[in-house]
Amino acid sequence: MDDFANRLMIRYLDPAQVDLLLVPPGDTARRRVRALLASVYEPHLLEVKSVDSVVVSAKNFQVPVSEPLTLLGDWEKLPPQPEQSRVRVEIPRTEPAWWTDMSLETTVTVRTALTQGALEDITAEDIANMSEQEFTERFAFLDLPELMRKSGVGDYEELQADFSRLYHLHFSDPPPFDPAAPVRKYRLPISVLFFPDLDLAAALRRLVGSRRALNSMRPHPGEYEGGAILASSAWLAVFPSPPDETRLPSVDTEQVSGLLASEGFVAAFENLP
Repeated sequence: MDDFANRLMIRYLDPAQVDLLLVPPGDTARRRVRALLASVYEPHLLEVKSVDSVVVSAKNFQVPVSEPLTLLGDWEKLPPQPEQSRVRVEIPRTEPAWWTDMSLETTVTVRTALTQGALEDITAEDIANMSEQEFTERFAFLDLPELMRKSGVGDYEELQADFSRLYHLHFSDPPPFDPAAPVRKYRLPISVLFFPDLDLAAALRRLVGSRRALNSMRPHPGEYEGGAILASSAWLAVFPSPPDETRLPSVDTEQVSGLLASEGFVAAFENLP
């Protein structure tokens, strides 16, 4: 165990320091918490307008994450009565493949706004005699290849044959955001990994492997009442703050955060005396 991880575990024994990790000084909009929430919950018709609070209900250090081993086998019986079976067995690993440096159970309270109003009208248009070019020009807002893929057809002619009429759903404008509306609470597990240096390739490999293993160990539902669930946990990577970013011409903290965000992770930087 490296000294950076040792010192961070000692620091995060203090609940106030964990709170500062999730909501650092100056983060009045609670952008870090919002990024962590967005890495797990993907709302379909809601937009998070503000985060009222984040409450940590449990904290554990050095939590093992064991991705199960999957064994596949075939069994075949020859004539006179041929039979064939396929067996899938999942066996827990005897040794954990990954470790989470700190695991948090949190509840995030947010205020949301609708991004779509109520359904007002439905109209239909005949496309049976419309050429593919006419269709593309008339419905430029539609991705025709994606529409055919989702419809299970191979070409435009097949789309015309199976769906001769295209229906339009017209929605009203969403209502304005009401700060006094009831709040929503989300259970948000957060897995925290400590990295003593800015070896980004190694960090991403560990983050991706740990997330995959935890998703296998704790399967998550694909959706919830308001949208999709993307993972079993949010992932927060903690790096040491550079003493002087001018000495790191290749990368800076903003670039590191952007790289990790592109893969669904959140970065934090801690200054240890």
